[in-house]
Amino acid sequence: MDKISALMDGELSSQETRHNLLRLKDSAECRETWDTFYLIGDVMRGEPALDDTFTMRVCGRLAEEPTIIAPRFTHRQVIGYTLSAAASLAAVAFVLTLAINVDNPFRPARQQPAQVAFQPPQPINQAKINEYLIAHQEFSPSTMMQGVAPYVRTVSDDQATH
Repeated sequence: MDKISALMDGELSSQETRHNLLRLKDSAECRETWDTFYLIGDVMRGEPALDDTFTMRVCGRLAEEPTIIAPRFTHRQVIGYTLSAAASLAAVAFVLTLAINVDNPFRPARQQPAQVAFQPPQPINQAKINEYLIAHQEFSPSTMMQGVAPYVRTVSDDQATH
């Protein structure tokens, strides 16, 4: 590919030029690269990539193309589509009927919420809570500190209850 670019720029020796011209003659890929490089050069120089008659030629060729008529539906295809649509509508109607119907045998009956008797809160026995906290203080995450800190809290808590 770099040889083709050098060939276009005139940077090859006469022997390399002949060799690359033979490659262009034999290889479709090389010719395509050549055409692409020329198109890039035209665009970089501001030259029009397409001539003025290009659009008119394309429109003329399109007008010459034969019109292809779409095939008609056969009787079997129409019946198949009709039955498919009818089955789909029936399924949707069935599901909507089940969803909307109050007396649906598939829907579980609504249950009445259970009646719970109201119990007033019990008074808190602070002495029992303090005993529990003191007994289980060794499992507290705050005992990770070394030293007297856990005992200070216990002593201060114990003094506050007396």
